[in-house]
Amino acid sequence: MASYLITGGTGLIGSALIERLLTDENQVSVLTRDPQQACNKLPNSIKFIRQLHELPRDYPIDYVINLAGEPIADKRWSKAQKKKLWSSRITLTVDLVAWLKQQETLPKALISGSAVGWYGDSQDRLLTERSSPASEYTHTLCQAWEQAASGLTDQGVRVCLFRTGLVVSDRGGFLDKLLLPFKFGLGARLGDGCQYMSWIHIEDMVRALIFLIDDQKADNPEQSRPFGVYNLTSPAPVTNRTFTKTLAKQLGRPAFLIAPELVLRLLLGEMAGLLITGQRVKPEKLLTEGFSFHYPTLDLALINVLR
Repeated sequence: MASYLITGGTGLIGSALIERLLTDENQVSVLTRDPQQACNKLPNSIKFIRQLHELPRDYPIDYVINLAGEPIADKRWSKAQKKKLWSSRITLTVDLVAWLKQQETLPKALISGSAVGWYGDSQDRLLTERSSPASEYTHTLCQAWEQAASGLTDQGVRVCLFRTGLVVSDRGGFLDKLLLPFKFGLGARLGDGCQYMSWIHIEDMVRALIFLIDDQKADNPEQSRPFGVYNLTSPAPVTNRTFTKTLAKQLGRPAFLIAPELVLRLLLGEMAGLLITGQRVKPEKLLTEGFSFHYPTLDLALINVLR
């Protein structure tokens, strides 16, 4: 049994992770802006806090899982929205690291979120954790996020930074927004459909996080512990064209419409880049270190969540 502090615990990934952690009778504390709402969504065995200082300096924390962040694709990127995106990621992480440094005992590890947006628009270039980025807004945001979390490394704390893509789940997320139009035969390719979509099934997402949390690697206990940057995506990214056809096929519906790039840019502004550009990401470190995916292909993932 271990003690966990989790930010972003009410989100899609956080709630699934907490469900998994509680099966092993771990102690979980959740930092949340709305403890009452969180209490309604999560088990009552969890300790909910609004501010970090609500926990005493000697409060035992073995692992910190930093998942907090304003949804990046819910609103146009106005100046006010970009401020929210920054504050909910970088400012929160800076404050979290500063608070952890003041605790009497440091955690064993900090597992902190990022996104494949770190790589920027990379067209069809295959990306591993060693790849260089294209400079744009999503890279700037993710880079600052990762740098903030890395502030604990100089204290001897093991820090893992995970870059995730689209999470395939039956409990919400991007797929939930697509199902209704696709079910009515209104599924549409975005632009030319050549942009890559890196994705991961929610079960593999949680399993990968547990893999990073674990103080010993799954395949060989004598190897060093997980550390540094990890791509948390399936080993089989697909183009938007392929994704559209695959989802429509699984639903037994046609998908012949096209959402032109110009229209998307007019409607969404800068944020349209999330839809018409992409990243072809490979989880090289996970695979090298012995992690195996339960849902390595999109067909398998969609069959599972749509059944």
